[in-house]
Amino acid sequence: MHIFLAQATEHLPIPVAVFGNQIRLRRLELGINIRRAASMTGMTRDDWQALEAGWVPTQNERLLRSLAGTLQVSFDSLTRVVEPLVHHFEDTAE
Repeated sequence: MHIFLAQATEHLPIPVAVFGNQIRLRRLELGINIRRAASMTGMTRDDWQALEAGWVPTQNERLLRSLAGTLQVSFDSLTRVVEPLVHHFEDTAE
């Protein structure tokens, strides 16, 4: 079981740096370089690097679906990881 499926079973928010690290580890597990992963997802290389640094594209379902496809994980498992981060960002903005 790869890390996204393992994380998807928990309901606690993960730090954004951990999210970025999960993205990087999954990319490496699949043997995809940054340039190819970005291209497959429809992102720039700089955006992909921001993703691995912890940027979470919380408001872009199309991008999240594309990201799930690139990482070969289900959209549901990816959103189970992202959704607690969305709520965390909303709570800290208040």
